[in-house]
Amino acid sequence: MKSDSQSDLKVVTTPTFEWLAENARQCRHRMLVASPFVNSGVIQVMDLTQGSVTRSLITRTDLRDFATGASSLEALCILAKNGVEVSSLGGLHAKMYIFDDTCALVTSANATNSGLRRNLECGLATRDSRIVAQLSRTLLRGFDFEVPRLMNAPALERLKLALSSVKASISQATQVHVTDAEPEFSVTDDDALLAGFRGWTNLALRGVLALPPGNFELEELVKVCEPLATLEYPKNRHVQAKIRQQLQILRGHGIVEFVNYQGVYRRTM
Repeated sequence: MKSDSQSDLKVVTTPTFEWLAENARQCRHRMLVASPFVNSGVIQVMDLTQGSVTRSLITRTDLRDFATGASSLEALCILAKNGVEVSSLGGLHAKMYIFDDTCALVTSANATNSGLRRNLECGLATRDSRIVAQLSRTLLRGFDFEVPRLMNAPALERLKLALSSVKASISQATQVHVTDAEPEFSVTDDDALLAGFRGWTNLALRGVLALPPGNFELEELVKVCEPLATLEYPKNRHVQAKIRQQLQILRGHGIVEFVNYQGVYRRTM
């Protein structure tokens, strides 16, 4: 670790875990972490805080990340059971660690064992309370894109059912010639995928699965979902708004993605 005595900033390099452990032990009120990929590494850091500390994690819950082992759904389940507030934010790439609104680290290091201990990572830590407060607001507002969605332990456990149906594969040729190629994903069991979701999200997913592969427009999905909504939610008069909301959730889980902002989406698996 290196510091500049003339600046409020401190350069934090590998192993990032040492800086986090020191500040986790000193934390008294709140620890807020943002990391797209997590595993037991984040559990080890959060376990160093005192019992009275509010612990919050903002991360991705993209089934594709879990299927490839880039992130650990099991770690999220353990955290939620241990009282950590786990929130999902699709598209998250930032890594931030904030303690008591008094110090923060913005870094390249994910909250994983390799990110915190082995990879060559670098970040800047600050104790400027104004900057720390701004970083907290940025995270909690979801970068003014979408508010992070709180996921409780039962919801995360249900995701295991959905994950069991997602298969990721990379061809041998691809592995040899293109090391950073994206894997191909498929769903092996629609029923298992659907079992991972409830309510309107389950209804919207049924509609997505009923559409032909490829791009689709919001209006197409609404037409498929309206008969289901009439039966299951007869008092609701805002089906299109509800379906649009569920597409945001399905996007966060990597099942659909935006093609453009004119209401065009694509099923990813």
